[in-house]
Amino acid sequence: MIKERESFSGRLGFIVVSVSCAIGLGNIWLMPYRAGTYGGALYILLVAAFIFLFAIPVLLTEYSVGRGSGKSGAKAFEVLTPEKKGWFVNGYIGIAGNYLLLMFYVMVCGFALGYLGKGITGSLIGLEAAEVAASWSAMTRNPGLSWGLMFAIVAAGMGVCYLGLRNGIERVGKIMMGLFFVLIVILLIRSVTLPGAYEGIRFLTIPNLDAMREHGTFRIIHMSMGQALFSLSVGIGSMTIFGSYADKQKKLFKSAFTVGVLDLAVILLCLFMIFPAAFAFNISPAVGEGLLFVTLPNIFNAMPASYFWSLLFYIGLTFVAFSTAAAVMENIVAIGMDKFGWERKKSTCINFVLLVILCTPSAFTRNIWAGFVPDAFPHLGAFFTFLVMELLLPIGSLLYVMYCTNKRGWGWNNFIKEANLGEEGWSFPVALRFYMTFVLPIVIITILVFGQVQRWILTPMEILI
Repeated sequence: MIKERESFSGRLGFIVVSVSCAIGLGNIWLMPYRAGTYGGALYILLVAAFIFLFAIPVLLTEYSVGRGSGKSGAKAFEVLTPEKKGWFVNGYIGIAGNYLLLMFYVMVCGFALGYLGKGITGSLIGLEAAEVAASWSAMTRNPGLSWGLMFAIVAAGMGVCYLGLRNGIERVGKIMMGLFFVLIVILLIRSVTLPGAYEGIRFLTIPNLDAMREHGTFRIIHMSMGQALFSLSVGIGSMTIFGSYADKQKKLFKSAFTVGVLDLAVILLCLFMIFPAAFAFNISPAVGEGLLFVTLPNIFNAMPASYFWSLLFYIGLTFVAFSTAAAVMENIVAIGMDKFGWERKKSTCINFVLLVILCTPSAFTRNIWAGFVPDAFPHLGAFFTFLVMELLLPIGSLLYVMYCTNKRGWGWNNFIKEANLGEEGWSFPVALRFYMTFVLPIVIITILVFGQVQRWILTPMEILI
């Protein structure tokens, strides 16, 4: 007897879980420090353009492949085109990409959890900016604490997956994302009203063309493309699984577009929450990955009832980080179910053990294993970020687009039929066939190749990720 595929409670559940997977620390941690390094408004404009021109179309292909097959990315290509075995490689790229993504992402989620602990104890309240920065450094250099935080995130995420789709991922996502949006808006208002915040607003609204000369034009374009793909979690099948749970009565383009717009909105909200405060407290916008953890505590210290607001934000930060991690964990649980025929509980338990092992290096490479890292990267997490964002996501996105538009793959007719299936929602314009088939793949290849050439050959090796 074939077990019926799980499904969402409705379109809202589908969108919320997709947004939970897309909106995470990529928006409030990675995007701010990348924007601070690569030109502020210039980088933001490029990321926004790539979300609409690249990421949303790729997201639509993932949704369509998932719903058409009823499987995760690991099995979808075998179901849709069993006779075309060459495309199966994209399934393996997706499997590798999801595990690599969690291998660095879970650790940053652990840092968010650590700051929730600081919010509960109030240990950051009243500190000077230099003391706040020292607190961040002390936490990342503590191997026992780092490993414990990582383990807690993996255990909690797998616990949610164990509960199932509706009772686990969907229910948790609705609660966590709702609270997060409210808190972000409140903190943004406080940030832009701080004395000296105007310079931060100018940084976010006036492009800094000097960044092009400093880092290289194709380097910045390549990084912004990877950021857009990472921001929507497309290219490695992370969204394919949610397409497999989607309702056949609703067209997919409206959902893909809505997720993209919400993702971009959160990016802008987070940037306008962080950078005005950074400039108000004389913190360099290019401070690096600690920007989120050394800037926001200063906002709270400048607010009345600082303990209350800091605690609420760290709850929200942990929620949004955790909801993304749990959504990707749902994908790898589904991979085990689809690829090996495991029951949900068995797949959850096996992947729990596997993730603890795989994520341990990231917990240690900022401290006791700090020397075991390629010279071009500050730590192993940065190396994993490079593999996922600069290689696997563009390559995977390219393969999804080609699979859905090329007659040697699934083909345009099958893709557009699945994308536009249903009575409700928006149809994807058939007139975009030429763009999807020829323009998009060529541009992705060009940016990928020239971005890597400029990264490794034409610019200094010491540029940080």
